Amino acid sequence: MAYLWIISAVLVLLYLIWIGMFWYGWEKTPDASGSKPGFKIPVSVVVPARNEEANLLPMLEALTSQDYPQNLIEIIITDDHSTDLTPEITRYYANRHGNIRYVRLDNAEEGKKKALLKGILATRYPLILTTDADCLPATGWISAMVDCFKRTNADLVAGPVLLKGNCSFFSKFQKLEFLSLLGSTAGSLAVGRTVMCNSANLGFRKEAYLEVSSDIYPEISSGDDVFLLMALQRTGDKKLVYLKSRDAVVKTPVADNAGDFLKQRQRWTSKSGRYRDPPSVFTALLVFLINFCAVACMFLAPFYPESLLITGLILIGKSVVDFPFLFSVSSFFGQARLMIFFLPVQFLYIFYISFTVLTAFIEVFDWKGRIVKL
Repeated sequence: MAYLWIISAVLVLLYLIWIGMFWYGWEKTPDASGSKPGFKIPVSVVVPARNEEANLLPMLEALTSQDYPQNLIEIIITDDHSTDLTPEITRYYANRHGNIRYVRLDNAEEGKKKALLKGILATRYPLILTTDADCLPATGWISAMVDCFKRTNADLVAGPVLLKGNCSFFSKFQKLEFLSLLGSTAGSLAVGRTVMCNSANLGFRKEAYLEVSSDIYPEISSGDDVFLLMALQRTGDKKLVYLKSRDAVVKTPVADNAGDFLKQRQRWTSKSGRYRDPPSVFTALLVFLINFCAVACMFLAPFYPESLLITGLILIGKSVVDFPFLFSVSSFFGQARLMIFFLPVQFLYIFYISFTVLTAFIEVFDWKGRIVKL
């Protein structure tokens, strides 16, 4: 039992230091809300889509309602063999808006990475933004992203992604957990320990993407965002920044049910087996080990009642940094009210993370009606 106390104490200390560093990075990232580009340049927006007939129309409405000149925006919808009305909806909108183009993958191509690459190769402009077909970008999204590229001269800009959903506890659980990912993305980029980003709100220079396109594991369908981030980081000469701006928010829906939620997180987690960058590997291992240790101690309680104290130590230790970090992130985006659910979410989180990691490496998932191997 003494060894378990020591291991837990070490994990808590490492967690406090590592996540505290991300918190520091978040706090030092400047608030760019309200900043507008002093110049206008052409921008390409690439949106991969597969069976998105229920979401495509609102997303296209959001893109064609941007406060950025439409004559400087080209929108490319890359269809990954949809079997619903996605092609018809896109072509209908393209007929009404001359800056929208429809591109379909060839029969020998499939997957989001292939869809993104095909869309990127079809772009006319050197600055590219990406989002997903089920997302809703804020009206000032393109303006805010262009302004960030201008101010920072970045090669890649990661923007904020928030969840939209109902008022159920399950929805609030997802929103709060997603805010922790957002904060970690921003904080890690600020301190040069990049660990993640989200293609639902991402911008990069075309030449930078093409330079590393063969180094983002094109043979697997997942990881179009995080592997791009890591590949650019490994070049050693690319500037990667986070845009901390309420104007740049892109919203994406919560998972409808626990099954869909766990499948999504398992897909995300399964990518960690391909991580090679030390910060990403360390973060993934640390988060899993500290949460798994807390769960394991609970299951040991019938045999070693003292182990419950270790679980308590871990939960309290994590909360020392998690609560103020999450409070800062949620307050920035006007969602501080979610913090009343912090304690139950923190408790459930240790089980969810442990289960997700232990079941993530089955390497086969059903995604949008297609069996996906990772």
